[in-house]
Amino acid sequence: MSSNLVMLPIVIPMVTGVLSLLVAPSYRIRRVVGIAGLLINLAMAMLICSRVLGAGEQILVLQAADWPAPFGITVVIDALSAVFLLTGALAFLAIYLYCDEQLHDTAGGLFHPLFHLLVLGVQWSLITGDLFNLFVAFEIMLMASYALLVLGTSRRQMRQAYKYVVINLFGSTLFVACCGLIYGHVGTLNLADLARLSHSGLIPSAAVPAITVLLLVFGIKAAIFPLWFWLPDSYPTAPAGLGALLGGILTKIGVYVMIRIFVMVFGPSTSQVSEVLRPLLMATAGITMFLGVLGAVSMTSVRRILSIHIISQVGYMVLAVGLGIGIGLTTENRVLAVAGGIFFILHNMIVKSSLFLCGGLMKYHAGSDELERMGGLAKQAPWLATLFFIAALSLAGLPPLSGFFAKFILVREAFRAGWYTLTFIALATSVLTLLSMIKIWSYAFWSRPDPQRQKPSAPHDHGIVQAMIGTGILVTAAVVMGLAAEPVLRSVRSAAQTAVDPAPYIHAVLGQNQVYPLELADQTLHQEDHQP
Repeated sequence: MSSNLVMLPIVIPMVTGVLSLLVAPSYRIRRVVGIAGLLINLAMAMLICSRVLGAGEQILVLQAADWPAPFGITVVIDALSAVFLLTGALAFLAIYLYCDEQLHDTAGGLFHPLFHLLVLGVQWSLITGDLFNLFVAFEIMLMASYALLVLGTSRRQMRQAYKYVVINLFGSTLFVACCGLIYGHVGTLNLADLARLSHSGLIPSAAVPAITVLLLVFGIKAAIFPLWFWLPDSYPTAPAGLGALLGGILTKIGVYVMIRIFVMVFGPSTSQVSEVLRPLLMATAGITMFLGVLGAVSMTSVRRILSIHIISQVGYMVLAVGLGIGIGLTTENRVLAVAGGIFFILHNMIVKSSLFLCGGLMKYHAGSDELERMGGLAKQAPWLATLFFIAALSLAGLPPLSGFFAKFILVREAFRAGWYTLTFIALATSVLTLLSMIKIWSYAFWSRPDPQRQKPSAPHDHGIVQAMIGTGILVTAAVVMGLAAEPVLRSVRSAAQTAVDPAPYIHAVLGQNQVYPLELADQTLHQEDHQP
């Protein structure tokens, strides 16, 4: 269904970012503009979800300048992108409330336009309909993250930011090279057209290596094994709010794109791609889960533990992608596995962001990020203790919180598919995750405080209240996702159905256009040349 609504996820953050630059001298106006823009963005995401996931589910499509797909620029919102838009919009608002007071005057107030630029890049990544514009959206998102990562610059922060920039530039170079190679072999970069060719078995063998290298590209963004080396030192050096933004949102976009590309576009109908990718994904999932959580358990800094946990949690998400392209699985099993993965990603976007924000507040109250120098926070900040406790249990996957249902679906489908070793690793990772959360709780909240500890200089009290409100929004959302697991599961199942069966997506984008694959076009011309 054609609709101009699909441009709002791009237009709203773009306009908000420009306005925040125009009113830069006035902090009060800049704050109002930023919060108002993000509230409008959240309302837009809710409206789109109601249209896409409501009665008679729709796929919203816009062909730029009325150029028909696959020749023009296509913007698409289906159930998969809609659920990510809504979750991301809520997380952006909460994180902005946390960061606003603490970072408003950093680098001359550039935090505000950079934040909205990153929102623009993330939301464009979710709704783009072709690989090249996905690359463009990634670059916008990454350029904003480069600048945000060095706000409040210290020598250590600059060193880790340099590592982050270099590895992502390498990934971006690979991405654009793969786009060129795929276009050279297939003749299109439109996702719907690629899915049509793929599920018709018309992707040439020569394109398989370039498609496989995309796993390396998205794996860098998601921080999977062995491409995670940049993450443990990069996110803990940034301010807590930015850690929530980068660690809670950006790494998940990499996994979202894996679902979009490897499950929806190059799914099991393309046996050559699936045969190469499936063992790589499953092995990567197991190693990422287990080694990531072992690294987290061994750390003694709150934000370092939370940062390394990003890696282990990404392993669960990659497991869902591997099950989603599993050859030999029934369509129902694949839909359930991908639905569990989507549920887990959405839950993790909310919970991981909230834990990073809790970590920043813990440092504010304790004066340190090191566990051995904390203590007594349960009495000093009972509301913070409550928020952290709920978020930590949700991350570990205890019922009835959101993490339990997502992990349950994933583990069950992995067991049904015969991946018993991965099932055991997933369960062991969950236990070790709980252990690391207990470690933080016992040191920071239950142990006795250092009598010589002094409260550090910090933002004004109303800034802390605003930070607590942002954190509370995310923790409340995590609780609601667990208590309302059934309607959430219906929504993520619709999103998974879109990925596993792309026929409605293909029809919505291509319509009645009949675009011949290159091989068939060449055969037709060859036959016409030999006609008398």
